[in-house]
This record gives sequence, C-alpha cells and structure tokens, in this order.
Amino acid sequence: MTGLRVLLPCAAVFAIPVWLLIIRAGFAIAQTANSNAGLEGGQDHLVDAIFATPNHKTPFPTGQRICYSARPRAANPRPAIHIECLGSGSVQLQCAVSELRRQPDTGGSPLVRLGWASQLFDSPIRLSGAASMETERFVDVPGAAIDYIRTSPRAQYVNPEDDQDYSPFLSYVPWLDFDPTFANNVATRQDLALGLDKVFNFDGAFNRSLTSPYSSSEAVWSFGIGLGGQRRFCDPPPQSYAFFFSPSASYVISEEWNASFSLPITRRWFDMFNDVRQRNLTLEPTAVLEYVISSRMLGGTNAARMLGNPAIDFVAGVERNWSNLSPATYTQWCTGLVLKTGWRF
Repeated sequence: MTGLRVLLPCAAVFAIPVWLLIIRAGFAIAQTANSNAGLEGGQDHLVDAIFATPNHKTPFPTGQRICYSARPRAANPRPAIHIECLGSGSVQLQCAVSELRRQPDTGGSPLVRLGWASQLFDSPIRLSGAASMETERFVDVPGAAIDYIRTSPRAQYVNPEDDQDYSPFLSYVPWLDFDPTFANNVATRQDLALGLDKVFNFDGAFNRSLTSPYSSSEAVWSFGIGLGGQRRFCDPPPQSYAFFFSPSASYVISEEWNASFSLPITRRWFDMFNDVRQRNLTLEPTAVLEYVISSRMLGGTNAARMLGNPAIDFVAGVERNWSNLSPATYTQWCTGLVLKTGWRF
C-alpha cells in the first residue's frame, strides 16, 4: 500500500474521561493568567499517566509526550483519527515553602483533543499529531483562570517487527496561552524535542516477551524508558533547554484491573533574563489504578461498547520542583478519580 494514509479509511475514537477530583498543594499565592503564561501549563503529566495504563478497550490518545509502558507500539498499516475530551473538577490546598497558607480552591480543567496517526508511505516512520483546547477555571481565585491551545506533530521510528525496539522520535509542540475565554493571546511556547523510547515487556511469570509487533498488547508486566532533549522558545522570554527522563512501569492485574506508575524527571536551564539564570529540577511521580467496568455489569458486550467501555481510574501523584529561585520551589500533591469512556468507529 502506498501513499500517505492520513484521512482515508480510518478508525475514529471518541474518549471522554468525565471527572477528575484533584487535591493539590502548590504556590501560596494564586497566579493570574499573565503570571502563569509561558511556564508549564495544564495537567499534562496527569492526563498522560491516566492514558498510560494498559487498557486495550477504552481508546487512548496518540503522540504521548513521554514514553509510557504497555501500549501497542507496532507500525499500524491503517490510519487512525482520535478525539478525546477531558472534563475535570478540582479542589486545591495551596502552600509554599517560605509561607504556609491553607486556602482551598475549587475549579475545573476540561480538555478537548483531536489526534491522528499514520505510517509514512511504506516506511517504518510513524507520523502522529494532536490539536487540543484546554481551559482552567477556579471559583475562589478567578484571576488564575487561563486557556490553552496546543498542537503536537511527531515523527517516530517504529520497528514493524519488534515493538520493543529502540524508537527515536522528533516532536514539535507549540502552545498558545490565552486570557479567558480565549480572548487574548498572552504567551506562546514552542517545544522542539529529540528523544528515544524503549519498552521491555514480560509475561505473568516475568519471562521476557519474545520479539513481536504486538508484544505490548500481550504483556502482563511492562517497563518503559523515555529520554531526550528539548529547546523551548518563549514569548515572553526566557527561552530554555531541558533534558527529560521518564521511567515507567505497568501491570495487568486481571482482565478488569490495571496499574501503572511513572516518574517523569525534567532538568531545565533557562537563558539569562533580567540578569538571572534560572535552573529547575522537576519530579512528577504519578500512580494510577484502573478498573475496567465489567461488561456483565453493563448488560453485555454490546451494551458496554455502546457506553464506551467505561473505566474508573484512581490517581495519586506529586509534582516537586526545585529551583535556584525560591519563589519557583514548590510541592503540589494530587489525588483523583476519573471516569473515562471511548468509542471506535
């Protein structure tokens, strides 16, 4: 089969995780949209961790930022289109290292994303991309509200005979930050990254899975490593360089229960700005325990498919950032409950 398969006969996916309840500790003083602009935005590490669990019934997005385990990674001869929506409600408990202040905040962060994936002609290069819109709203601190638009084209080598092979990639992720409601573009970030993914799959007896295009789909235990470098261009400045390393693990407990753990680590060096060179080290360990609701409880296989093969995720994590600038040093705790469903056509 020749030609670039992008939009012709495809598998469409519509996934809706419904509610994410987050309790988190972060900065003591709520940031406005402008003060948060150009920094890390949204809940990327939580969303990626939720979709990283080895659930092969509920659809998952394409083009993950960092390599996570237990995913079908073989070259796919058919193109796929994905639409994902995330609705979240949150409760925040904010505190800082230098000033302790407990202030509960309630809010939400819905996200809608359109993605696609396809092989480049008959080559082992997999092209994928996504375009997403996200908004963050807070009841008690409305000034912290901010909206995002993000796209993420990605080219990645995928061995068609071995989905555990080394898989280098090149990605470009531009972000646009807006005042509510997408009223004024206050910042732009452009992330250009070159990296490498590697997955190790094992069966239930912890024997290494044999070379296969679909070993990730059949694995019980899976360990993943993602690493690479990034250049970030920001307006307003400063620009920055980053090195990221993300070990992960997943375990298929049973047909209905799955678990995953990831530990993204990012070291970031900012360019000189206002006579200061900022340096950050960020750890984001996140654990997910997922229950795929049995089709028996939903009235049978057909009924479960019509309902989107729903799954419930229990999420727990922490984001810890160290910086040579004390205001940028913080800890943010997260626990949550997510209901996600999806449809394939």
